Amino acid sequence: MLYGLWKKSMVFLVLITLLSVEAATIVETQGKTTKTDFSPSIKKTYMVPMRDGIKLATDVYLPYEDYPPHGCILIRTPYNKDNINLSGWADAGWPSIVQDMRGRFASEGVDTVFRNAHTDGPDTLAWIASQNWSNGKIATFGGSALGINQYYMAGANPPNLACQYIAVATPDLHKHAIYQGGEFRKNLVEKWLEGQGSTYILPELWEHENYTLDYWTNVSLEDNWSDVNVPAIHIGGWYDCFQQGTIDGFMGYQYKGGEGAKGKSKLIMGPWTHGGAGKRKQGELVYPANSIDNFSFNLFVEMINQYTMNLSSGFDEWPPVTYYVMGDVDDPSAPGNEWRHADAWPIPAKETPFYFHENGTLNTNYPSDYSPITYTYDPTNPVPTIGGQNLILPSGPYDQRPVENRSDVIIFTTPPLNEPIEATGPVKARLFVSSDCLDTDFTVKLTDVYPDGRSMLITDGILRMRNRNGRDHWEFMEPGEIYEIEVDLWSTSYIWNTGHRIRVAVSSSNYPRFLANPNTADGIYKNTTYKIAHNTLYFDSKHPSCIILPIVENKMFIQKPKQGRLYIADREITQTFFGNTIIFGRITIQPYIPPGKDVTRVEFYVDNVLKHNDTQKPYQWTWDEVVFGKHRIKVKTYYAGGSSEEDKIDAIVFNI
Repeated sequence: MLYGLWKKSMVFLVLITLLSVEAATIVETQGKTTKTDFSPSIKKTYMVPMRDGIKLATDVYLPYEDYPPHGCILIRTPYNKDNINLSGWADAGWPSIVQDMRGRFASEGVDTVFRNAHTDGPDTLAWIASQNWSNGKIATFGGSALGINQYYMAGANPPNLACQYIAVATPDLHKHAIYQGGEFRKNLVEKWLEGQGSTYILPELWEHENYTLDYWTNVSLEDNWSDVNVPAIHIGGWYDCFQQGTIDGFMGYQYKGGEGAKGKSKLIMGPWTHGGAGKRKQGELVYPANSIDNFSFNLFVEMINQYTMNLSSGFDEWPPVTYYVMGDVDDPSAPGNEWRHADAWPIPAKETPFYFHENGTLNTNYPSDYSPITYTYDPTNPVPTIGGQNLILPSGPYDQRPVENRSDVIIFTTPPLNEPIEATGPVKARLFVSSDCLDTDFTVKLTDVYPDGRSMLITDGILRMRNRNGRDHWEFMEPGEIYEIEVDLWSTSYIWNTGHRIRVAVSSSNYPRFLANPNTADGIYKNTTYKIAHNTLYFDSKHPSCIILPIVENKMFIQKPKQGRLYIADREITQTFFGNTIIFGRITIQPYIPPGKDVTRVEFYVDNVLKHNDTQKPYQWTWDEVVFGKHRIKVKTYYAGGSSEEDKIDAIVFNI
């Protein structure tokens, strides 16, 4: 067993090393071949025909000429295939293919911004499967645009697609990328298309701002999850611009997909911005070293071995959901800032309303009869964006205090917490609002107020009022009428530490993250004038405005050893590749006991055999027996009054 774990680790390290080598290749383009010296692999470039006759430039990396049939890896990119060298994968034995998408760089045609991915992807797969070096089973790989096109490829149910690694992407361009909450994601869409040289498509996107199947179906899986028939690794970040897209993609494959997909996918969510999985600093905060992704690529290797080569692997042993619970980054002893695993998403949690009260108070008590607050929203003076789930703009957790003192930002804050509070799952705000305009926006931010006053952004959302009852049609407001609305803040996994405060900020703009609503009945960019809106937020007993947090019960759990960590001589060394807890030598077992609990005793078990009974703080036990193999550690805590809690963890232990 030890040798097997070592072998898997070495395979991962070797592959990472190979991928980092800029190896020279043999290059063949349109029949012309040249040779350079550094890598044994060869590279050939083809113009691969699509069903409509358009040809896409495609680089094929092979370990050597006349390579026998093998599982393959495909990357499709709009960012220039010449910037992606796959000789490392080829040197490791994998025929690897990278292709310029339609209308991009060396490929023919016009860039349709993913709208041909549902046909170009399957056509490319069929061409690969027809080659003598392919066994007909192809994995796809990539993040962001390289991940988005994978979703629409899978929705066509191509027979040669075997599995996918999809990072920081969305299966629904309209919902997550372009019209979140009905409002246009101005900076993301305009600046990305500007960088692509494809701004010509903007008028078309504005003309189809409401969701319709006839226009959006090619870039959405909402109507055909059952056509997806492959497993996938869906990896994203809590601060990523497509965060909810990653989660929705996993849930679509895992619970609504065809038989080849259902129950076979993995979700990984870290504390990351877009492209931030390899670094500790996210926005203005620095997370612990354990926050870096050092395991998902190895999971990809396990997946392609199993699904393209029919080899046994540890892919199915990995839990379906791996997520990072964020917490106080200033206090090393604070709960959170650790990886957890689950069998399903969302995890069990209680939807708990935190109600708005007068004087800016936020708590779980039902509100009394308070007077509403009316504020002025001027679209020529919108609330400026500071951090958040952005692509081009600065992203991640930023201090929101510079905008919280504005007259058009309404703040509600809890008192300092007496104990930690965890929210893991979807976050919604239920608001009761009115306006003197036919249309306007409402925005909601959720933050963690540190003891020093910093108000660090966790997540946020927006709702364009005309789309309050659906993204496929408009319903304008009646001035002065009170509406109950729901603002989607996407999802999070976060623990507010003791002494911190939970804060909610309500306003009507977040610019240029979102287009500033002109408060008129016009479509996107069709207004020739604007109106200043007087928007009102109600929070009395008949209109209980609140934020609804998915509260995870604050209960006892085993704090050490942690799931998925390697320990040597009682010290935590690193995260393990497959989620197993591995222990070399002795280990001190430590439970986390929630504040305020009156403990009478704590029992420590190994394989259901009682090993230690502790009646005094700090309630821990050092296990230092001669053992070898897999064992179950259990901790049971008894409280005054007779109640008890227990937690258990399986670990591979070597102490000889």
